[in-house]
Amino acid sequence: MRLKRIKYTDLAGDQKYDFVVPIGSLEQHGPFAPFGTDTYITDYLVDQIEKQFPKLVVLPTLEFSRAYEHRGFFGTIYLREETLIQVMLDICNSVFKRANHIFITSFHYNDPYIQKFIDDKSDFFQPTKIIHLEMYNDEDEQKLVEMLGGPADEHAGNTEISDMLIIDESIVHIPSKDDKKFFITDAFETDNIIEKSPSGIADNHPNWIVSKEIGKKSLDIYVERMVQNLKKYL
Repeated sequence: MRLKRIKYTDLAGDQKYDFVVPIGSLEQHGPFAPFGTDTYITDYLVDQIEKQFPKLVVLPTLEFSRAYEHRGFFGTIYLREETLIQVMLDICNSVFKRANHIFITSFHYNDPYIQKFIDDKSDFFQPTKIIHLEMYNDEDEQKLVEMLGGPADEHAGNTEISDMLIIDESIVHIPSKDDKKFFITDAFETDNIIEKSPSGIADNHPNWIVSKEIGKKSLDIYVERMVQNLKKYL
């Protein structure tokens, strides 16, 4: 259930709940996908797990996060690492007294900052457990490589564009065979992707392979991982 859609009287008595804190991002995604791609994908995935776990209390997705690495592209909105950690602290402070678990999840690469927050602050909220609900892991990455027949998309490439075709194709531009691709070594090495990729894309697959079929399959992989991780606790 979505917290913004219910009333305080719906959270009965002294009952405890399991909360989901989704974190998106507002950052450049090259010339083919919108700034809100990571937020759209996060929302889609949370929608799917809510269908399977309807008693979860899902907070509105935070649309700003640590996206400093995309600062070279105008329109990117980023929080400092310490700001994001403070926001997570304030959110958890708001709900932990009535929470069994607080699951923090993000499709954008906020993993180090989520984990740092949990490592540094989670003891404060005991006995409530603060969990990083991961959307994918190395095993899932390998599934994507096998599906694509080549390297998986690091940012704004084949899989993310394909994912957005499923979510809202009206805001996606499909690359043509004339749109060149370039091999980029360690696109995030300098924490400023524009220095490595003037297009903002980090996808070393030699070809453009964009389709709804790929989008659906990759999104299903992420949903399956989230469901498996939730079942460890619920």
